[in-house]
Amino acid sequence: MKYFWDGLRDSEIHGSAPDEAVELTEAEFRVLIDAQARGCRIELDADGIPIAVEPAVPPLDELKKRAGATLWSNYKQHQQRYVDAEDLTLATVCAAQGSAKGAAVQQWVMALWSDYYQVRDRIDAAHDIEELGSINLAPDPENVPPYTIRELNEEAAAALAVQQNNQEETP
Repeated sequence: MKYFWDGLRDSEIHGSAPDEAVELTEAEFRVLIDAQARGCRIELDADGIPIAVEPAVPPLDELKKRAGATLWSNYKQHQQRYVDAEDLTLATVCAAQGSAKGAAVQQWVMALWSDYYQVRDRIDAAHDIEELGSINLAPDPENVPPYTIRELNEEAAAALAVQQNNQEETP
């Protein structure tokens, strides 16, 4: 089988190559195909020989933007996995009524976002790509709320029952 460059061309698949195509060994062809699969561009060098060119690394500011977006997404998904907007409202209402569980869940959410801002500050302060790359953009998977929303719902239902009982007893 013969391999040619005028775009990667396999003679058994594409047939004969144009006259200006560069013939490649199977090993050269495989190196270029593997490099292309890793995101490299294939270009011709000064002698017209195809070479793999690594993609340009985006500027640090662009990488920081991407890291910030990934960080936001990771933390938002982590919070929503345990406490969505309605659950947070429930926790806030329960906490306002003196619930220790509601207050604890509220504190958990606030601590999670405090961690987010600390990591965000590290992203903003990164001086180079290596420093940026060393920052963990995911929250600690072991960091879960101290109470489940089911426990808060049960507590809220019990508090509502007591409140309704008190209203019925008051003439």
